[in-house]
Amino acid sequence: MKRFILILVVIALTIGIPLQQVAFAEALNANIPAGPNAPAAPSISATSAIVIDAKTGNVLFEKNSNERRPMASTTKIMTALVAIKHGNLADMVTVNGDVVGPGSLGGIDLQPGEQLTLKDLLYALLLPSANDAAVAIADHIGGSVGGFAAMMNQEAVSIGVTNTHFTNPHGLDDPMHYTTAHDLAIIAKTALQNPVFSQIVSTKTYSINRPSLGFSEPIENENKLLSSYPGATGVKTGYTSRAGNCLVSSATRGGVSLISVVLGVDWRKDLFDQSAALLDYGFSLYKSEQLISKGVIYKKIALKDGRQVDLVAADDRAAVVPDTLPISAEMSSVASVHLPVKKGTVLGKIIAYQAGRTVAVSDLIANEDIKPLPQKPSYKPSRKPSPPKSLSISQLAGDWFLQLIRKVT
Repeated sequence: MKRFILILVVIALTIGIPLQQVAFAEALNANIPAGPNAPAAPSISATSAIVIDAKTGNVLFEKNSNERRPMASTTKIMTALVAIKHGNLADMVTVNGDVVGPGSLGGIDLQPGEQLTLKDLLYALLLPSANDAAVAIADHIGGSVGGFAAMMNQEAVSIGVTNTHFTNPHGLDDPMHYTTAHDLAIIAKTALQNPVFSQIVSTKTYSINRPSLGFSEPIENENKLLSSYPGATGVKTGYTSRAGNCLVSSATRGGVSLISVVLGVDWRKDLFDQSAALLDYGFSLYKSEQLISKGVIYKKIALKDGRQVDLVAADDRAAVVPDTLPISAEMSSVASVHLPVKKGTVLGKIIAYQAGRTVAVSDLIANEDIKPLPQKPSYKPSRKPSPPKSLSISQLAGDWFLQLIRKVT
């Protein structure tokens, strides 16, 4: 990729492209194709799946990623996102009577009238996937399950997912409760940008304080990748009879963060194995690249006296980037140069892009001292002395006679 940039720069300099602003087209393809040296994509049994770059949203792998599917408890990613956005972690939540209804099956056995902090309810929601905690949160934030579901749908629209609809905060099956692998990945990407959410979903164990009942209750995260996959950072499991086994997972390695979504896996063990295989594949598409090289001439500025200033990169710049997308570069410089110029003076900038994202930046500096040319002396033509006047013989004789008379007298 470094060679790619250098070749473009050399071409620009050789064919005389104006150097005041040299820009190359940016690659805007959101999907990252597999390169010739990339390993084969894993074969998975999940009904639908996707892997995206958590920073850019670029799609690294997909299988039926826009197919509507039930999402089971991966719903709780949005539940937590809305609760954190609209609530206060220190809020004391009083549990309502609907926590013992059919929508609360599976949980931590919350009791009507019990009080817990919103923070503890969020840990119960996201670690052991407590449905009764989801209902208690919905009642507290949205006034009711239906009111909270409306807030979830509003949030979905605000972050740009268009193929998702929520009817409840827990994910139990409902014909009008659906998403896609792609939408779920975008929801997770947004949620992981919240430090409270990312802290909770990366936690393996936690102790909930239940003061109304007089004890603390230890809970464990159901996402087994947190213990088995190096670099795992979250996020949420799910299962219903219609949705099958579901998992949204995230991991970070070497500066690269990925999100994987698998929906509709038959066996729970396959859920984690296939998610790990997808994350491995995603990481294999990235490598560290030297994008800008210190001391390399990237731009030239013409001076009025016919000379030029060579601009070189001030620093080496490397980044971990997908190795299958082209790198583009943009170079800029000052409009004019005033002499003298000292070596190292910043006169421009080079920016490397990939898929429209800035991946490396460096100053462009003068490669050498340049002084003004010495000025040529300006000569005024001098006037030649007038030749002596020539005197006639009679004039000479007259002058002699006058001088003689003066001496006699």
